[in-house]
Amino acid sequence: MTVALVEHPHISMFGSSECTCTEEEAMALAVVAAYRVAKVSERGPFLAPGFKRHRAGFTHIGDLWESEGPKGMDDESMRDRENVLLELTAKNDKVWGIFRVVGTHTGSLYGIPATGRHIDVVEVGLWRVEDGVIAEAWYFGDELGLLRDVGANPPDLTKAPG
Repeated sequence: MTVALVEHPHISMFGSSECTCTEEEAMALAVVAAYRVAKVSERGPFLAPGFKRHRAGFTHIGDLWESEGPKGMDDESMRDRENVLLELTAKNDKVWGIFRVVGTHTGSLYGIPATGRHIDVVEVGLWRVEDGVIAEAWYFGDELGLLRDVGANPPDLTKAPG
C-alpha cells in the first residue's frame, strides 16, 4: 500500500527539533503526520487492515449524545477542519502527539447538530505504526472545551457510559 507521506516532522513546543530518529521512528512520524493532516474521509490508506482505535478523542461526548463514538466526526462535521500539530515525537514504533483541532462546526459532531461556531480544542494522540501503517491509536480530547466552543451543555452527566 502506498500513501503520500510528508517529510517526518520534528515538531516541539518544548525546545530542540534536531533529528535523532532511527529509520523506524522517522517512518512512524511521517505516517502519523500525513494521517493527521488528511481529511477524515481520506485517512483509510494510513490504517492497517486490523486497525484498532482504543479510544476516540471525544468518546464521552458521543456517549452523552448517543452517537457512534469514533464515527461521530466526518468531513461534514467541520468542513474547514485543520489539525495544527504542536508536538510529535517517536520512540521505536510509537508516536505521541499534541495537536489542535480547529475549524467551524458545520455538521453533526458526535450527535451535536451544526452550530456554525468556531472550534479550537486540544487533542492528544498515541499511535503504534507497523509496516508503514497505523495499527493502533488512542486519543484524548478536551471534551469540555469542545462543548464550550459549540455552546452545548451536556445532557445527563449521570448517564452510565454506553
